[in-house]
Amino acid sequence: MRFDDLKDKFGDLIKIEWKAFMLRPTEAGRKTREEFIEYTRNWARMPEVDPRLEATSPWASDDPSPSHSLPALAAAKLVTAYGTNAEDDFHHRMFKAYFSQNRTISDLAVITSIAAEAGLDRVDFAAAFEAQYDTLANAVIADHNEAQQLGISGVPATIVNNEVLVSGAQPTEAFIGLIEARLS
Repeated sequence: MRFDDLKDKFGDLIKIEWKAFMLRPTEAGRKTREEFIEYTRNWARMPEVDPRLEATSPWASDDPSPSHSLPALAAAKLVTAYGTNAEDDFHHRMFKAYFSQNRTISDLAVITSIAAEAGLDRVDFAAAFEAQYDTLANAVIADHNEAQQLGISGVPATIVNNEVLVSGAQPTEAFIGLIEARLS
């Protein structure tokens, strides 16, 4: 949502590029359902930070928790081929699916459903995802490795103008100040 605020304020003066960072790179070490539900209790603070954020806390769905980060992040890489509007819509829907609707965003059926909700053809998207999965996964891994080399160890993390790392959930005003300083 903060990036939407920044796009509204600065328009074409800024470019927002999503990069991948895997919190759980593989299924190894997957939390039990009880552990995951306990982990999601922290989401209750999200609307306190920004009232526009929707979060169901704790996880209230009968759906299993996501197995790992790679499938959803690979799908986000694929969506970039469909243009900025589709990419933005997909990101919003993916966040809502995970944090608010408590859907299993590591499951291909859920991912393709979210892509369809964002206006993409479900069958074409699923076929492209499966055909390009190795390439997409390698791009995700490259992003993750780059982030680690930059000292990033968690999300959210934002890099402004390839020079300033902003860690954690910061207010929109913090980003506006950084961007204005670099634009002047």
